Amino acid sequence: MDCRESRDLMSAAVDNELAKSESQSFYEHIEICGSCRDEFELERLTKAYIKRKITFVDVPYDLETAIMAQISNQGGTAIPSGFLDRVVSNSIFQPVLAVGVVFVLAIILFFANKDNIVLPPSPGDQLATSVAASLDGLTIAGNNFQDVLSGKFKPEITAIATADVASFILKNAGYTLDLPGVQSADWIGGSVSSQGRHKMAHVIYKMGENYIYLYCFPKDAMISQNVHLPAKCMDTIDKNDWFWTQDEDGDVQAVWNFQNNVCIATANLDKKDLVAYLQPGTGAKNP
Repeated sequence: MDCRESRDLMSAAVDNELAKSESQSFYEHIEICGSCRDEFELERLTKAYIKRKITFVDVPYDLETAIMAQISNQGGTAIPSGFLDRVVSNSIFQPVLAVGVVFVLAIILFFANKDNIVLPPSPGDQLATSVAASLDGLTIAGNNFQDVLSGKFKPEITAIATADVASFILKNAGYTLDLPGVQSADWIGGSVSSQGRHKMAHVIYKMGENYIYLYCFPKDAMISQNVHLPAKCMDTIDKNDWFWTQDEDGDVQAVWNFQNNVCIATANLDKKDLVAYLQPGTGAKNP
């Protein structure tokens, strides 16, 4: 399979609609073709983002049933004479009209009750839901990183330039992060979520099969107990040093403090490789 054939199948691959033979050829191709693999990742993330922004509102069953029954009821035997009457009475158009009426009513109900609607959280808001009882920042970062690796945690923005993601974080979280400029990254992603009254920033660097995930939050989030760190970790970063550890999955974690913001990096890399990626942009002392 060449790149042209791969791009023809890209959309179907994102939607998991490829035939078995096509699927095998497609995934074999993107394993060796970096440009097609990156295009596939971006299209997959874009579609996931769009789906996340669509809100579905259920119409009450009784209302839907009543509308469908009213439309289906022919009532009397009078022959309609006007064009609109003919359209309404035509059995071909009735299902279309029914769906249209239900859709309009759904919109009306949505805006009438939008303050009472609880929307499902976006991936950026799902802060380690499997350990909801734990507010330990290292645990949250480690669990989020596993979601990154599995594809469950999807950024709201993807870019090639670090500055674009930094601008997104500043606009949506309200604070500046001195993000490392990883030149070899296939792409960089960013999301912002809320934890109590604080905004948490999430940054993902993808480099082939390797990932670096940054979980950052204002230091005063710990004062209000929205998140906490081990005492040894706090003592270390308060001295503007790096704190190093490994999570329960064996992934390397680094913690540092920058302008009253705490950053936790988690990566499936060796410590020395993570140091090389992070050092230019963190403002922390040499580890």
